[in-house]
Amino acid sequence: MNRPLQNRNNLLANHRGFTLLEVVVAVSILTVGLLAIAKLQEAAIRGNNYADTYAIATTVASDRVEKLLALEMESPLLQDTDGDGSAGLADTGTDADHALTEEISGTSFDVYWNIAPDSPNPGNKTIELIVLWNDRGRTRRLELTQVK
Repeated sequence: MNRPLQNRNNLLANHRGFTLLEVVVAVSILTVGLLAIAKLQEAAIRGNNYADTYAIATTVASDRVEKLLALEMESPLLQDTDGDGSAGLADTGTDADHALTEEISGTSFDVYWNIAPDSPNPGNKTIELIVLWNDRGRTRRLELTQVK
């Protein structure tokens, strides 16, 4: 009768559990890994948000360029209002030839366009369209250039 009890004691002696130190190290490694995944997820969400806003800005710019291209050459919206021609194509704010603001999905897009008459050839007009918006404290910029 002693033998089965002795075998059982030997089995229990050979199976030791995790020490507290091993558990603490394992939990620490797991915590560091989970924090890294959380940071990665945060960066992915930020990147997706930026891509979505950039796509909206591209749509706003494309839509405005298409509307401008559909106008007659003599339209007031296709005039170089400050007379700076090609030198003023990158102007924004009060220096721009034309401006408007569009609010889409909670984001304000400032749309500016400048006209350079007889550029690149006589009878043509170069339209430089610039869209500005604020993304977490930074001003983002999208530019489209079209010749009419």
